[in-house]
Amino acid sequence: MKLKLVTMIINKLIFIAGIIGFITILFNVRLSVKMETILSIFLIIGSMSEFIETRKFRKLIYPLIIIYFLILLPIIENFIYNRFLYIGVVVLSIISALMILCNEVINTIKEKNTRLNNK
Repeated sequence: MKLKLVTMIINKLIFIAGIIGFITILFNVRLSVKMETILSIFLIIGSMSEFIETRKFRKLIYPLIIIYFLILLPIIENFIYNRFLYIGVVVLSIISALMILCNEVINTIKEKNTRLNNK
């Protein structure tokens, strides 16, 4: 029960941070590196606690996607000197991440529907 409470609190903090991030983008304000690091840690902790709660390995994909976008893409940028090619890599990364996340949402909805139908 305590883990569900921690997961709920972390998810609410992530949601609030997402709204703050959207507002900062809307008003063209740059977040500090410390704030981005804290938000990234919240995202990783939230997804890891959700994995522990549900015991489904596909929940571990979220931290990997976060690590890829926050750590590996800047490293890739240092190796690709052509800006157009780098933008292509970023767009393909976003499309593949969205496909993975959409598949996850579809699987979650199917599981919820089967649980409701079995009751």
